[in-house]
Amino acid sequence: MAGRMLKFIRGKGQQPSAERQKLQNELFAFRKTVQHGFPHRASALAWDPLLRLAAVGTATGALKVYGRPGVELYGQHTTIEAAVTQIHFIPGTGRLISLCDDNCLHLWELNEKSLIELKSHAFEGKNKRISSICVEASGKNILLGTEGGNIYTIDANTLTVSEDVIYQDVVMQNCPEDFKVNPGAVEAVCEHPKAPHRLLVGYNRGLVVLWDRTAAAPTHTFVSNQQLESLCWNDDGEHFTSSHNDGSYVTWEVAGAASERPLKEPITPYGPYPCKAITKLLTRTSVDGEEITIYAGGMPRASYSDKYTVTVQQGDRHVAFDFTSRVIDMFTTTPVPPDGTPLQEERPVTPAQIQLQTVNQVAAALVVLAEEELVAIDLCDANWRPLRLPYLLPVHASAVTTAHLAGPVADSVLDSIVAAGKQQTENIYSEGQWPISGGIVESTEAEPKQILLTGHEDGSVRFWDVTGVVMTPLYKYTTAHLFSGEEIGENNDSQNEEEEWPPFRRVGSFDPYSDDPRLAVKRVLLCPLSGMLTIGGAAGHIVVASLKNSPSTAEVKSISVNIVSDRDGFVWKGHDQLTLRSGPLTFPAGFQASTVAQLSPPAAVTALAAHWEWGVLCAGTAHGLALLDAVRSAPLLHKCTLNPHDHSGAGDTPISRRKSFKKSLRESFRRLRKGRSQRRQTTAASPTSPTQPAKKTPAPAADKLNETDPDVKPVERAVEARSTDDAFGSMVRCLYFARTFLINSQNSTPTLWAGTNNGTVYAFTLNVPNTNKRKEDPVTCQLAKEIQLKHRAPVIGITVLDGASVPLPDPLEVERGVSPLPEGGAHRVLIASEEQFKVFTLPALKPHHKYKLTAHEGARVRRTSFAWFETAGANAGERHREWCLLCLTNLGDCLVLSPDLRRQLNAAAVRKEDINGIASLCFSKRGEALYLHSSSELQRITLSATKVTVAACHILLSPWAAALRSQPEEQPLTNGEHKEETAETVHDVTAASGDITVDSVRDHSAPPPSEPELNINLQNTQVNTSSMVVKTTTRTMVNENNVDGATTATTTTTTTTNASENILEHSREEGVITRIETGTVTVPAGTDPKLILEMFDRQRSPLAVPTPAAAADS
Repeated sequence: MAGRMLKFIRGKGQQPSAERQKLQNELFAFRKTVQHGFPHRASALAWDPLLRLAAVGTATGALKVYGRPGVELYGQHTTIEAAVTQIHFIPGTGRLISLCDDNCLHLWELNEKSLIELKSHAFEGKNKRISSICVEASGKNILLGTEGGNIYTIDANTLTVSEDVIYQDVVMQNCPEDFKVNPGAVEAVCEHPKAPHRLLVGYNRGLVVLWDRTAAAPTHTFVSNQQLESLCWNDDGEHFTSSHNDGSYVTWEVAGAASERPLKEPITPYGPYPCKAITKLLTRTSVDGEEITIYAGGMPRASYSDKYTVTVQQGDRHVAFDFTSRVIDMFTTTPVPPDGTPLQEERPVTPAQIQLQTVNQVAAALVVLAEEELVAIDLCDANWRPLRLPYLLPVHASAVTTAHLAGPVADSVLDSIVAAGKQQTENIYSEGQWPISGGIVESTEAEPKQILLTGHEDGSVRFWDVTGVVMTPLYKYTTAHLFSGEEIGENNDSQNEEEEWPPFRRVGSFDPYSDDPRLAVKRVLLCPLSGMLTIGGAAGHIVVASLKNSPSTAEVKSISVNIVSDRDGFVWKGHDQLTLRSGPLTFPAGFQASTVAQLSPPAAVTALAAHWEWGVLCAGTAHGLALLDAVRSAPLLHKCTLNPHDHSGAGDTPISRRKSFKKSLRESFRRLRKGRSQRRQTTAASPTSPTQPAKKTPAPAADKLNETDPDVKPVERAVEARSTDDAFGSMVRCLYFARTFLINSQNSTPTLWAGTNNGTVYAFTLNVPNTNKRKEDPVTCQLAKEIQLKHRAPVIGITVLDGASVPLPDPLEVERGVSPLPEGGAHRVLIASEEQFKVFTLPALKPHHKYKLTAHEGARVRRTSFAWFETAGANAGERHREWCLLCLTNLGDCLVLSPDLRRQLNAAAVRKEDINGIASLCFSKRGEALYLHSSSELQRITLSATKVTVAACHILLSPWAAALRSQPEEQPLTNGEHKEETAETVHDVTAASGDITVDSVRDHSAPPPSEPELNINLQNTQVNTSSMVVKTTTRTMVNENNVDGATTATTTTTTTTNASENILEHSREEGVITRIETGTVTVPAGTDPKLILEMFDRQRSPLAVPTPAAAADS
């Protein structure tokens, strides 16, 4: 058995040399970097007026701190299920307090470049459930109001509860009899602006008490007959305002003598009929010196109970800002200082000092956090227009349906897009400064520009600059105006005719509703060099738009293609196609549609490709493909991929499988029964390996394998061949244009490749006329060759490689000098199906080599792309560059394979349960990727060791704040390395295509039952060859069976190393896959710990995994 396993290891090729191992470490490394977009399920907001930082908490336990654009810090609560309910900064200290819904308080610290959790404290018991938090202006203590009515004091540095408790019973001694029974929970606690020892305490039932902490007695009592929602001090502490559950607010005077009557009668701004609660109220002073009142809620229940509003009143001006999602919290900021964030020489000790230096009750901007977006209103602007958001943008303003990364983008194209985007938003946004201006951004090298295109449900395409940490919105292109119909909203009377009262004004861009689901964008492409935009929609329409710098009026050319024209019996039962507007249309500067093609049947576009050097594009649907001439706006060829006997109308609707549901159910049960029978057979044959995969039935001669047989292969999973009559097998999954050798090896020709869902690949040859005759002579196309993959697995990607195994350049790249000419030599085509990667020679299309992903590992391919990786170096001559294949599997793993299909890296990038994240991932040419971490947020990852996009920023603290710092007890949670929503952040890293998968290791190294069983679990095992010190956590179980009985020994060994190398080593739960690299050795599962040091002597020779001696066949 041991000989067979060693034969398998060596038979698949030698392990990489020490130089290659070193190069791999310099080229490849997995890391989650930054996040773009809006935090999913935002639930809390905080503002530090001294450092000018904002913090956002989410219902998933995430904590994010933002400053000026480029300053972003991330943290994650360890209790994932606990939603963040409140956040409070300790002003100026770089620390903040978060409260989760499990009633646990957490202390965080901004450690210049990271956000780390210092301490936490959990409060138990219903009466100790925290309902309000007040951070003392001195920053030394935190006051916690509870549902039981008591107020506790905890130390802000240690989170220890002090004996200074304000008991409800003591407060109630001088209160009216009505409230002595139960005044309710503590809704608000506020320090007096000038005398911090005086606390304003508000209880749920409407009682407000001014408490003197020095005398431990109440000085004033204020009684309201309405339930209390919030409290806010006015001016210098002579007045305060309370807001209530009935939509009213009351201003009270704090006089020398006790006063139980309000200064003014309660004001119900949207009365007299019953109104919703005013959940928060702020009284501020404008930059002109006038009083501003800002409050959330208060709308009439009968008419506008579904509205989410924040009202701003200043004198005669009154605006109710209307949001499309629930308002969570808000704060006001002062004008932005010239240097962004002034340092405070001395620590403020009273709220008034903080206000004098920062807030001073002057409101220059209002920042509102809603459930689905952030909005900032410029209160210095004459029209109170919103400020342009530099981050926290709602990517999901309309649901994202597709994404595409384009780059590097030509400067002329980018400049035109930016200019068109500015014209779109002219007069919509204020040009004021962004108020959240804290932190310092470190200078970084300029990178080639990358643009992310997101297609949306409402038919729009949004352009984002994702070159760096900040995702900047550039432009929005809408396809809805090209079509007409009853479903498509053509008039916006409801928005234009604003009611006189309340004075609503719509703000924000989040709009989850779509006029017509047929408008949804399914595929989008941007040529980064020519600026040509191609969009494929849900109703079988393709829009071609070019970039123009000036407005124009023109008629859009229309093309119609019937893909199933040769299928007489075909019946389409799905939706109708969209109706193109007739006559000339006026387009603003930017992308202007020139051609709209309509495929029939109008099924959703499933694949799209364009080659703007030739002026052709191709679109695929569930029924076939259509090749179009974009220069002459004419159809060139269509190919129906439907089974000749299938007239069921594939792709009618996303749930159009009624006819085949019973059949699918029947097949599923058959597979289940088959799998169970195979497992029973396997278990009976090998009781020591209950998890062994089902084997294919071997031939009789295969039972006696020769030890010297060079063709020993690992046991593969049985991959069931797919049915030939699958209703969705005709779907076109990928399209690809390339100039290669398809007919003969002497002359290259333009070709089109198409892959379908049932494993068929069609290769077409194109005849493209010369440039001077391009508009007169037609492009011709004909089917040249066809490939049928054995298991009929869906074809995910097709790429032609040149003589140096480098993908052919994209269109116009050679012409524009972006890419060199392809290397000479024989071309090869790499066809990636769901189950394997296979390379064929050209033009003969003979199989060259392959990599069976599904058979070896049980994963299926979901997306592929090619990217180049480069080592670090001072100049280009010192850098080494390689092109590699990137692959995303249905388990969320990202693989990096060399062109000869040797695996370089395997990392668990996306949670396997995150289906939307896996479906949305798109790779860049530099080894990075973006995917939807949630419906509103994009996660950025990198597979490259040198191309890492992280926030290069730090927070500068005043000397008094820096003196408070203590050394963190735990490893800091740095930017981009925050924990996921689950703990499954484990990975496996391998060096060659002959890696031993866990299943095959178990198959080949399973010892006979008579031998002692050794079960070793090594996770993240690293051996530093320079210092000969092992860093490992080892759990060893040795079971020895003898005549006397069974003896079980359990050993736990933990050693550490001082090595400073930061090598990312990860493993899946099943075990670790072999990897050897200079400086670090990862030991495979099943290796005796005593033999680890022996591997140092053999690190330059092929690895031999130690196994127990094979026993004689019994």
